[in-house]
Amino acid sequence: MNLTGNWQGFYEYGSGYDLPYFGQRVNIKASITDTNGSFTGEIEEDDSVFSTKLNATIKGFVEDGFISFIKQYQKYPIISDDYSSIITYEDKTLEIEYEGILDENNNSIYGNWYIMTENNDEIASQGIWLLTKI
Repeated sequence: MNLTGNWQGFYEYGSGYDLPYFGQRVNIKASITDTNGSFTGEIEEDDSVFSTKLNATIKGFVEDGFISFIKQYQKYPIISDDYSSIITYEDKTLEIEYEGILDENNNSIYGNWYIMTENNDEIASQGIWLLTKI
């Protein structure tokens, strides 16, 4: 299945997040260009109190039904520790690893996302994601 085209779906905050973020779903739209199993694209998030309000670039690959990509924000979103749903931004990039499955029957890709600790030795936070081709 070629991934080139427009996609819509969501990501959901999982472990590593406290309430009110834990379990919140953010709607996303993606535009992907696939070249022989390697792909690039952009992801835009719907504006909400739980979204980062930033566009991100993606770069990854598909192999034997497995999909892997890195989503990169050009700013680093920081979630407030006071449970107020306030996100601030630092002038550095944030990379989020996405892995999952290519589901040709449902024209979808889905799986888990991970943010690693600064020294990349363990998962700091994670959640799930789904995109369906439109």
